[in-house]
Amino acid sequence: MKLKTSYLLIIFLLLNTLLLQAAGKPLIMITPDHSDWRYKVGEKALFDISITQDNKPLNDINIKYTIGFEKQAPYITKEIILKDGTLRVEAEGMKVPGFLTCRVYLTFEGERLNNLTQIAYDPEKIVPITTVPKDFNDFWNKALNENKKIPMDPLLTLMPEYCSEKVNVYQVGIQSYRLNERIYGILSVPKKEGKYPVVLQLPGAGVHKIKPDFAPINSLVEKGFITLQIGIHGLSLTQDEKVYSDLFAGSMKNYMYSNLDNKDDYYYKRVLVGCVRAIDYLETIPQYDGKNVVVWGGSQGGGLTLATTGLDSRVKCYVCFYPALCDHLGYTVGRAGGWPHMFSAEHPENLNDPKKMETSRYYDAINFARNIKVPGFISFGYNDLSCPITSMYAAYNTITAPKDLLIVKENGHKRSPIQNAESEKWLFSKLLLPVKSF
Repeated sequence: MKLKTSYLLIIFLLLNTLLLQAAGKPLIMITPDHSDWRYKVGEKALFDISITQDNKPLNDINIKYTIGFEKQAPYITKEIILKDGTLRVEAEGMKVPGFLTCRVYLTFEGERLNNLTQIAYDPEKIVPITTVPKDFNDFWNKALNENKKIPMDPLLTLMPEYCSEKVNVYQVGIQSYRLNERIYGILSVPKKEGKYPVVLQLPGAGVHKIKPDFAPINSLVEKGFITLQIGIHGLSLTQDEKVYSDLFAGSMKNYMYSNLDNKDDYYYKRVLVGCVRAIDYLETIPQYDGKNVVVWGGSQGGGLTLATTGLDSRVKCYVCFYPALCDHLGYTVGRAGGWPHMFSAEHPENLNDPKKMETSRYYDAINFARNIKVPGFISFGYNDLSCPITSMYAAYNTITAPKDLLIVKENGHKRSPIQNAESEKWLFSKLLLPVKSF
């Protein structure tokens, strides 16, 4: 079922436009001739390009526009002078399901500006390129069973600087993957006596400090949830911000490719067993209601959400925004693959390496999504440059369990207020909970 957008989204987009205009920079608009940005395979598309400044067309301005398949080299590249600030261009329809990109570039006062619009061709018919290994389930069952033998030995430290009159906040360190190795998280627990659902929040890409993350999820902990936000790198979360930024700029910059040639030692193995171990821990919390486990994340966290839900039958439902880690092998057939784009032209060290390609299949969110059996809320935009929409649709189409999709087509790699509001409303409805603060 597709959820409808509301006036809140329209206001959000209008505010973005007004901010651009207020900055005095030209505004590049690319408008497809179908208002829903959807086309049938083989159908031609028209794009109306307009360049304005202070709500007035820019005359005699030089632009370049390109048209091509998502994340691939464009097959049309043209430069032209716009006499009245407008131009209509035509694109041949795609011959297979996927996404077509129209991008416009211009230089203004020495600054290179650009914008893009990506349109859909029968997106519900996009199928993944990645296939599932025959021993996929056995591989992961073995990994999880081995992790169960390692004592959790949780270390809980109150963080009074984050506590409030309603919420206690802790850093928790949980042993996982190897003895003396831990995953760390920020645990937020309502002070009011009672039993509560638990939400495992999984992080976006990078190496960064994690703090109690109330606002992006509309303060779920203040509405009667226990939340656990984990880091994936085995780093305590109480260090100075510079420690994390230095690591990401240095030794951990390319963690997402670490040991990609070995499926038993690839970086995300410890990450995924750690996600399941986090649920092991959440079930031990005295205030847990004993039945409602939710997994929630976006980008890298979205891919990990699909993977964790596919791995762990204790998950009741999940919320997933613009998932990464989907359909890695798309690039090997000339189609967009998911973040971290490990087989794109930017990573020649990985191209045509059979060991790395084989490992990727064991860690592709699509192959975990095949095992999902519980309801999910999924949301993304068409103009995402970090997590290609083709790869996300390939994952979405693979899921056979009930799923609700919210498309905010103009969005790139971000969430709008409507996505936050609709995801929360969906979550409360699936858990049969009244929306309330405690």
